[in-house]
Amino acid sequence: MQHATVVVLGDIGHSPRMCFHVMSLTAKGIPVEFVGYQESKPNDRLLNDPLVTFVPISSPPASLSKLPSIFSLFIKLIWMLCTLSCALFYQTQFSTCLILVQNPPGVPTLLIAWIASKVKRAAFVIDWHNYTSSIIRYNYDLDAKNLTIARKFLKFIANFVARFEGYFGKCAKFNYCVSNSMRDDLKTKWNVNAVTHYDRPPSWKFKCLSVEEKHKFFWKLCDHPDFSSLISQKQEFIKTSSETTLFSYRDKDGVAKLRNDRPLLLISSTSWTKDEDFGILLDALRKYDTSPPPKRSSLMLPKIFVVITGKGPMKEQYLERINKIRWRYVTIVTPWLEAEDYPVMLGCADLGVSLHASTSGLDLPMKVVDMLGCRVPVLAKKFDAIGELVKPTNGKLFKSMEELCNLLVEMSAGFPDTSKVLTELKNQLMEEYSGSWEAQWDANFWPPIEGLLMSKMHEKRRRERFSDDGYSDESD
Repeated sequence: MQHATVVVLGDIGHSPRMCFHVMSLTAKGIPVEFVGYQESKPNDRLLNDPLVTFVPISSPPASLSKLPSIFSLFIKLIWMLCTLSCALFYQTQFSTCLILVQNPPGVPTLLIAWIASKVKRAAFVIDWHNYTSSIIRYNYDLDAKNLTIARKFLKFIANFVARFEGYFGKCAKFNYCVSNSMRDDLKTKWNVNAVTHYDRPPSWKFKCLSVEEKHKFFWKLCDHPDFSSLISQKQEFIKTSSETTLFSYRDKDGVAKLRNDRPLLLISSTSWTKDEDFGILLDALRKYDTSPPPKRSSLMLPKIFVVITGKGPMKEQYLERINKIRWRYVTIVTPWLEAEDYPVMLGCADLGVSLHASTSGLDLPMKVVDMLGCRVPVLAKKFDAIGELVKPTNGKLFKSMEELCNLLVEMSAGFPDTSKVLTELKNQLMEEYSGSWEAQWDANFWPPIEGLLMSKMHEKRRRERFSDDGYSDESD
């Protein structure tokens, strides 16, 4: 049977789009070897899929980051070159018909995967999430003036990587990308023809929740170490109620209901890095928290309960800032959630915030896709391509802290009973249907791959037929 090989030179557990590709391929009966780092636990559905074989590779030692940039990049490159080559040439089967690669990171992934595709006579396919070159330029601030000699050399490397990406884009059998803006840029910049395959939430994972489902999760959080002291409530809210939380309760008939005095539940996910400036949200919340009492009263502004998920290098720095502020109307929690709890947490939210600022201006944040899949309106930081995802019918865009604060006030005014703008967006989201991941994948990704598999099958049968004919001639 023909196999497929999916490669991501990153943590498999934090590569949802590639995980969805793998599950979609196995749903068609195609065994998949999934190559990547295993630093966090993937989804149980993926782990329990009998057609998925994980091929783990070791990530570069964290200590390399302490070296000067040029030396660190060089040693990491050698490390990845060796580990990925070992995985693709010695730990995976030769009979693969497809090698699907995520870019970025493209160096050395594209080169090694392309060589492997030639050796194994497999189709080389690239899924473009962003550009490796744009990430290098952003991380090392290579567009600044008065660069040092070291940074000038890094800029030379970034320009070389851009040409490297473009070359292998033209070598690929098929190219897919995450936005129309990226599709057009690939064509203009490198004459690479790509098909836009938007991220969409899988129907089994991200969905709108009922009040009963929300209450069960809120009640579960009462035992969570990050939430228990904040959302557990005494039974005095309503004398005949039970299982009372900050957001919900059960009435005397055992029916789950949302509280009329609950805070607005706002959720955001961040990588805690400089390309996602959490300071914008923090400052906007601070300004909201210090709104004058007459304004709060006239607009009926609720308290806001903020859940920030994710991990990253600047998390502790921002936590120090959060803890130094004396909050009155805002509560901020930065919990660690299990993989199965994250989509439920999203489904319980009233509003989402995305701070993603693309290094290329062309990719789209998966976190926003997840929020919209749970029918949660989104406030997103503005950049070139974001309008393909966040539209007037499902959210609003902001550029600055002031704009974000104004949107928070606009959305929350009168919550939960008379929040006109937020309610209208939620209603439009409930009516709007942009398709599930499965429907999009079957329409965009599968047809050319199916054609490829059919041609491979016909070629194999033709070789077997010729081999049988030759054997018959010799026996005569």
